[in-house]
Amino acid sequence: MSRFYLSERGNAANEDFAYAAVLPGGSYGLVIDGATGLVDLPLVSGGYATNAQWFSHTVGGRVCRLLELGRAPGEALAAAVEAARAELEAALGCEVESLEAAAVPSATLALAVRRGRELELWGLADSPLVVLMRSGELVVSTDEVLESLDDAAVALMVERSAGCGLSAVEKRALVRDEVIANRQMRNVEGGYWCLDPTGEGLSHARRLTLPASDVAAVAGMSDGFFRAFGQYGMAGLGEWMAGATYFSALSLCDRMRVLEAADAALERFPRMKVGDDASIFWMGE
Repeated sequence: MSRFYLSERGNAANEDFAYAAVLPGGSYGLVIDGATGLVDLPLVSGGYATNAQWFSHTVGGRVCRLLELGRAPGEALAAAVEAARAELEAALGCEVESLEAAAVPSATLALAVRRGRELELWGLADSPLVVLMRSGELVVSTDEVLESLDDAAVALMVERSAGCGLSAVEKRALVRDEVIANRQMRNVEGGYWCLDPTGEGLSHARRLTLPASDVAAVAGMSDGFFRAFGQYGMAGLGEWMAGATYFSALSLCDRMRVLEAADAALERFPRMKVGDDASIFWMGE
């Protein structure tokens, strides 16, 4: 399979991780979209701008190394998260369970691993996995609970800010309590499942194994990239997936940044940020 990956910064620090590479007898692609804690927490590592960036990049890098050493996806994910947990606890001098939940960094997961005749998919939170089947069917896997929580927060922000002429930052501040409350639903029954240093979300990952011969292309995207197809409606997802290249992804991202800059007050397309980090991996023929 051909492959590419792209990660474009949308804020002060890129908290996404994206990569795609060849494996013996196959290939893999990975996107992890880090979410900054909403309560102050000391930096785990001075080598990163935020703890979300530290978490996504350190877990992502370890997963890639372990996959390339021949580890199974589940083993690679569990080992990478456990190593990140140990690093966090050593840096802060306490167990992760003793920290306020809203302070702990978390992340999404979109992972596709092709080995031999099978394509294995792992998904957590709202980084969609998109599969274009040879039949033309399009399969999209994401976390509908988390998306509904985000949609409700945005709708409330729109309601509270109507006619006030507020900036994007001021509008987001109007629903800070609701966003924090949503984070309290992380990795609990009835809430949503994601990557975090506890590793509790991994056993609840969305998993799917498909015959590789039935798949024309597969991609994992951060929500900041998927918005181009969803909320912004800039391209048809199926048609784009069929002919995607690094340069078509870069062009789409560039056009999306122009659209977002022209809507800096979040009026035309209500959302939490003017622009978000935009990342993708794609594998296909």
